[in-house]
Amino acid sequence: MTQLKLGLAYGLLSTRRRAGALVLPIVTTATGAFLLVLVLGMASGISAQAAALGHADEIQRAVVLIAVTVLLVGVVEVAVSTTRTVVHRTRELGVLSATGVPRPPVVAALLVEPVIASVAGAVVGSVAAVGTAAVLGATGAAASGVSPTGIAVGVLVAVVVSAVAALAASILPTWRAASRPPVRSLSSGA
Repeated sequence: MTQLKLGLAYGLLSTRRRAGALVLPIVTTATGAFLLVLVLGMASGISAQAAALGHADEIQRAVVLIAVTVLLVGVVEVAVSTTRTVVHRTRELGVLSATGVPRPPVVAALLVEPVIASVAGAVVGSVAAVGTAAVLGATGAAASGVSPTGIAVGVLVAVVVSAVAALAASILPTWRAASRPPVRSLSSGA
């Protein structure tokens, strides 16, 4: 347990050091979260308008599917960033392995970055969406209306889906990197 805590602390330190490289994944995830929160915030109004067209369920599912897809594109960017990080840190991982650091703390250290990037993006996008929803609601610019309950559900879904998807997309490359023999990692050109 202590080694796992040390791995997480090392991951936090590394993430702070690489903050500049996380801007694109954070912005991409924020964009998806922004859209998802607004769509879920206006879902009841969209359903009412779609009912007038006669295809309420299909339109509602399509709108939510598009919003979730955009959110997942942001998470894929986080996974791509994680893969690049692992490739650039091959020798560092070899040194950790060669000095006897077990695989679980190394994997935990590598997973801190994608989780922080995805959650930070989801929070930034959610805050922007809440602000936008407040403006839309106050000005009446959203003809369908904005539901506080829908906004709250949207924020929760954006943060949870972002974190879980980032973990799911990043676990395989980090596990593979942490499983390489130290000699291979230390002798690679990366």
